[in-house]
Amino acid sequence: MISFQNLFQEEFLQKANQLHNHRKDRINNSKEFILWAEPKIKELHLWLKMHDFKDDQEEICFFKEIKPDIFSKLIFQKEVLRIETNTPTGKQHSRKFYEEELKKLSQYPQKDIKFYHYYRSNSKEFDRLYFTRKTKKNILETECFQINSDTRLSTCYDYKVAKIIANDNLVTYIESQINRLKMKNKESQEPYISKLQWSGTKTDLAELVYVLHAGKIIDNGKTDIKEIATQLGRTFNIDLNETIYRSYIDIKNRKNSKTKFIDTLSENFNKKIFEEEY
Repeated sequence: MISFQNLFQEEFLQKANQLHNHRKDRINNSKEFILWAEPKIKELHLWLKMHDFKDDQEEICFFKEIKPDIFSKLIFQKEVLRIETNTPTGKQHSRKFYEEELKKLSQYPQKDIKFYHYYRSNSKEFDRLYFTRKTKKNILETECFQINSDTRLSTCYDYKVAKIIANDNLVTYIESQINRLKMKNKESQEPYISKLQWSGTKTDLAELVYVLHAGKIIDNGKTDIKEIATQLGRTFNIDLNETIYRSYIDIKNRKNSKTKFIDTLSENFNKKIFEEEY
């Protein structure tokens, strides 16, 4: 039978993953998670006040692994919200801001280097001291906001583990944001060069441009002819800008079909389908 705390941990994981898949709106995602987590944390606290673990090992597992994993997700989202609501505009300013945040995170272990090394090395000899509620708090090692906290809810050190996990995730997040800015900067510096070559005539491509525009296929017809010609010309390595309007006049003056190129495309495509079917 799956225990209450494991089900609780799974709920937090699922919610975090659900929001992670919607990366476009980080601020609202973080707000949604924090507001969702608030009543859940209260529910966990009520359970903790009433619950007695069957032995030290079960209690250590909860306060060393399960609770820190749960709370790390809340700490992470709160930090993302703080960071993203304070990130300045502009690529250079944003990148500098993120780099400063990384620097702060690298300094966190110095606050309690002894415990940090203990946790990072997967040590177990002091687990009963660090991760059971029986142990009296050491006021010299306890962070100020936890001194008067309910001893039924925390061992003090479980929060430190949650903070370490959250910081690890924050480092990954911030590095991805910096890499995203680097890629954008690289894209703006290095113009895209297409390897595609147009095999038809300029008039053929001009006909396609006007057909797409008339059919309102691109941006619902809001993009002008010149812009479509520029983008398609860039894609197929052919300059249409100087001839696009002249080509249109030639198309309009045709004696037979005005859409000769499009008709040929349609004919060839139908022929291909017919041959494959029969």
